[in-house]
Amino acid sequence: MQYSISFVFDEMKATQAACYLLSLNAGRMNYLKMIKLLYLADRQYITDWSNSITTDCYVSMDNGPVTSRIYDLIKDSKTDNGSYWASCIRTNGYDVFLMKEPGEYDRLSPMEMEVIAEISNRFESASAWDVVKYCHENLAEWQNPAGSSIPITIEDIVKVVKSDKDRDECIEEMGLAASIQKNNYMNMQALRS
Repeated sequence: MQYSISFVFDEMKATQAACYLLSLNAGRMNYLKMIKLLYLADRQYITDWSNSITTDCYVSMDNGPVTSRIYDLIKDSKTDNGSYWASCIRTNGYDVFLMKEPGEYDRLSPMEMEVIAEISNRFESASAWDVVKYCHENLAEWQNPAGSSIPITIEDIVKVVKSDKDRDECIEEMGLAASIQKNNYMNMQALRS
């Protein structure tokens, strides 16, 4: 059975994931490193729990895999543009800063926070370029786009992180998780209307 798994991007959840990562790194880090660490956290969560932390979509770019919508938020958050992201995180040059904590991390489960903390600890002393090199050398789903970008699907990730016997089950679980997340998102939007 062929699935095309995608999540509805939850800016609040992605922002809380980024804020939590920043809080573990003295409230500031190179945005290239942050994007890579959030990708690695999602990849680990897909491996362990068949789900996504950030609900983002991914692309291969020259410097490795990118959490695409988070990258867009980073580029747009030099000033407060009214978004939830920009109320918590700002970009200055190549760094992102935690402007304020989101209050509570109610969109993140304890397991999601644990995975983010594990990835942060693993790469604590690594530079952004060390993480880029790690991604180039160790992530089979990344393809060199030669100056462009190439989508990385959840199925692409599952193919390289799961054994043959576990792939179908993982893809089915992620398809179900994405469907539930979309329904919950639509219900929340309807309640806000």
